Amino acid sequence: MKNIEDEHRITERELKQDIRALKVARKEQEVRHAEYLNALIKHYNQKKTDIRKEYERISFEIQVRFKHRMLLLRQDKEKKRKLEIERIENKKNKAIRDLTNKHEKKYQDIRDYYSEITNTNMDIIRQLKEDLGDATNTK
Repeated sequence: MKNIEDEHRITERELKQDIRALKVARKEQEVRHAEYLNALIKHYNQKKTDIRKEYERISFEIQVRFKHRMLLLRQDKEKKRKLEIERIENKKNKAIRDLTNKHEKKYQDIRDYYSEITNTNMDIIRQLKEDLGDATNTK
């Protein structure tokens, strides 16, 4: 019986050692798993940071490109606006010149008309004075 008890104690001790070894192995495995998980998290965080930096760089390049395009577009539209204003100004000035010339011609026509009437009336008055002078002289 002593032999069986000794075997049982040996087996029990071996089992306890196995259990302790399994617990140590499990703890080591948990530590390795946590380290691996931390390494993965660190790796993916670095990847996210790199991707974010890349997209920020791309975004910045797009912003710079479109700011430049916007500047060129504004300059182009400003030139077109100035040309349109100049065209309208020229058209307005031409219309003013045409209207001024037309009015000057009409004014000159009116002056000529009244000058002609005045000259005709003066001629008639002179003629009448001469006739009156002849009539008084002949009497």
